[in-house]
Amino acid sequence: MANNILEFWKSSPDDPFNVLFAAAPIMMHSIDSEGKLLQVSAFWAKTLGYSQKEMIGQTSTRFLTPISREYAEQTVFPEFHEKGYVHNVEYDFVRKDGTQIPVLMSAVAQYGSDGTFHRSLAILFDNTETKKAQALLGQNQRMEAIGRLVGGVAHDFNNLLSVIQGKLEFLQDDMDSPNRDEIIHDAFGAIRRGASLTQQLLSFGRRAHLQPKKTDMNRVIRDMDGMLRRLMPARIEFESVAAGGLWDTRVDRHQLDTALLNIANNARDAMPETGKITIETSNVRITEEYVASRQEDIEPGRYVMLAVSDTGTGMPENVAEQIFEPFYTTKPIGKGSGLGLSMVYGFVKQSGGAVRVHSEVGFGTTIKLYFPAVGPENNAPEQILTDDEDDGGPHLLAEILVVEDDDEVRKIMASQLRSNGFKVAEASNGDIAHALISTGYKPRVLVTDVVMPGSLQGPKLAKMARQVIDDLQVIFVSGYPNEASISNEDVHVNDVQLVKPVNRATLLRKVKKMLDDD
Repeated sequence: MANNILEFWKSSPDDPFNVLFAAAPIMMHSIDSEGKLLQVSAFWAKTLGYSQKEMIGQTSTRFLTPISREYAEQTVFPEFHEKGYVHNVEYDFVRKDGTQIPVLMSAVAQYGSDGTFHRSLAILFDNTETKKAQALLGQNQRMEAIGRLVGGVAHDFNNLLSVIQGKLEFLQDDMDSPNRDEIIHDAFGAIRRGASLTQQLLSFGRRAHLQPKKTDMNRVIRDMDGMLRRLMPARIEFESVAAGGLWDTRVDRHQLDTALLNIANNARDAMPETGKITIETSNVRITEEYVASRQEDIEPGRYVMLAVSDTGTGMPENVAEQIFEPFYTTKPIGKGSGLGLSMVYGFVKQSGGAVRVHSEVGFGTTIKLYFPAVGPENNAPEQILTDDEDDGGPHLLAEILVVEDDDEVRKIMASQLRSNGFKVAEASNGDIAHALISTGYKPRVLVTDVVMPGSLQGPKLAKMARQVIDDLQVIFVSGYPNEASISNEDVHVNDVQLVKPVNRATLLRKVKKMLDDD
């Protein structure tokens, strides 16, 4: 082998990759500008059951399954030619004997001295064992969920049967009991609870008998407003925000009301002291890029979103991932069956929609329900979810402008805000920020340094911005303690003043409070 490798080096001294293609136990291939295989490593060809000669010159997609071929042509290739690289793309290749092999592929482009595309170089990894492990893990998780479901159902039904049996035994012992009517009433009550449990199970299993009708979601929250307010103790503030021009959807109204009550009850229980619950609607367009990038089980298109946000304790990630599992609950024994949110999930999925949860410990939780829109678009305002957008937090539509001359400080603050679902624009000084606002950009919150290069300092910037944006909220951030108590006619009484370094929790808390109070 050593002599053979030496010959390869001698025959192609200008392309040292040839020795890797010839002898290294690596799955590699190179594709030319016409999309044909220029080089194929001997190890990769052997893995697919071909010789190198059989593969070189063939179109690269020739060895993919139809689904992977479509994914490559419509998604991967455009991204590759735009960025010059792709990482960990999942493909299914077809061997010569017809069997399939799942792979992870990473590729990088090589360009000539004139900037034209020359070829790509790709390294591929056999993903078979990882897929098997994922399938086994998924099966174990499903069996665990089924076990929990069976145990929970048995527990609840046994309790109901115990009530019915006990009541019947009382009647059997004394048919003329003075408590006869009460005994019969209690027995029927247990039967009704059993029927309700069955309905919840059907909803979870997406087998409920739904009667969807054309529905105005704004009308739903208006109709439910009074009931929800009565459910909330005085310590909890309640607000509903209906979007203008909302599209119609088709849902089962009874199931929707029940789902909304379940979510609101959980939000209430997450705020043992004070807090606020906000219910809002909006039009949302989910793009193909968003679905592909997140591998979402939802069709691209128009959706009506119903969101319930609370300012409660929030949930850690491991809890948020399990809240839709049957009989999973963090509430004390006797305070929750664990079926409420699993019913919500099953109902929404059976309705052709999707459920999203965003939660952060100490800041609260937002649960968003998406239902397919029906009827005309009517040019109504809409939020478009693309592959790089986060549809998680309760203030996704809130625009934040961060103005800071120190690049690192500005980037850190902007990143902290974006990671919590806010849309953020950045400016390195007051003059740039003012120019941005003058073009029509209207942030809801301005986070600005006090002293910056240029003609506009923080307070002056805030004053000029408020001439365009009446309800602008402002947070002044200063590196000098004596500026934390700046007194200036340009500073409003509700403005917030912070001293650097500002920790993440403080910044987010101040911004969210401003938006909640707005």
